[in-house]
Amino acid sequence: MAINCLYWLWQWFLGSQFVWLGSQFVWIVQSLLFLLVVVQLFSPVRAQQISQDATPPELHITLPVRQVKLQKYISELLHVSLADLGYNLTLTMTPNPLYKRESRLLNSGQITMIMRLATPQRDATFHKINVPLTQSLIGKRLLLIHQRTQTRFDAVQSLESFRDSKLVGVFAPGWYDTQIWQANQLPYIENTSDHGTIVRMLTGGNRGFDYFSRGINEIDDYPLSDGLIIEPNLVLSYPLDFHFYLHPQNKAHISILTRALERAQRNGLQTRLMRKHFGYLQQRHRLSERRVIHLALPAADKAVQQPPPAH
Repeated sequence: MAINCLYWLWQWFLGSQFVWLGSQFVWIVQSLLFLLVVVQLFSPVRAQQISQDATPPELHITLPVRQVKLQKYISELLHVSLADLGYNLTLTMTPNPLYKRESRLLNSGQITMIMRLATPQRDATFHKINVPLTQSLIGKRLLLIHQRTQTRFDAVQSLESFRDSKLVGVFAPGWYDTQIWQANQLPYIENTSDHGTIVRMLTGGNRGFDYFSRGINEIDDYPLSDGLIIEPNLVLSYPLDFHFYLHPQNKAHISILTRALERAQRNGLQTRLMRKHFGYLQQRHRLSERRVIHLALPAADKAVQQPPPAH
């Protein structure tokens, strides 16, 4: 529109100069009017209006996330950080399938990315966006137990006494926690049941395990009844976090998400959203009053572990 307008004015200007009007005064007035229109069309205000009228580019992402609180946090982090880069995000969050199926969906392009703990195996298979997503929150683990076993947990003062207690954890097959428990010589069993069944088995007793380790951000998802409690004195801690993983050939999403998330980390957006969505957890679960049991990572992971970002 601006180009057409300029073209018309220029023709008018030339025609007026050489054909229509012979008056030098009128020619000067026409010249000034022409320059005024040019300045108006290309002024910073007009340029900003044109920029604002442009439709932002669309970005579509499909991401499996099971836990509701994480869904809300991740959704806001992605929407705001991508909007800061000028993108209009369409985000589809799907139920979190088993990891093997999740990997197949990613390889086939049916989902855009997955959100998983950073491990050497995943780093070698997929492209990791190297921005920790929860500022190590997911590495703070609390324990679901039955109240009848509380006295055994009261005796745990260190990693060594935790080993000596012979308390047994339970995990689903293939969970990365199993490798961490192995590295720290802690007993555990694997169980293929869903979480609800595992909790019922825990309250029933005599099933071969004494606790169910959950992230501090997800432990409140489990109803406490029939003697099931959150163990009040311990927090297990290991230096791992969730990252986004994408197929290595998805160059466009990798580039955009890397810029958006690195910027969110630098400008404080991530920290503000973490406080908004999870800030209450430290007080609710009295983290500062709990005994911290530090768990080491498997040897292969220590070499690749990134230092956590400053909070």
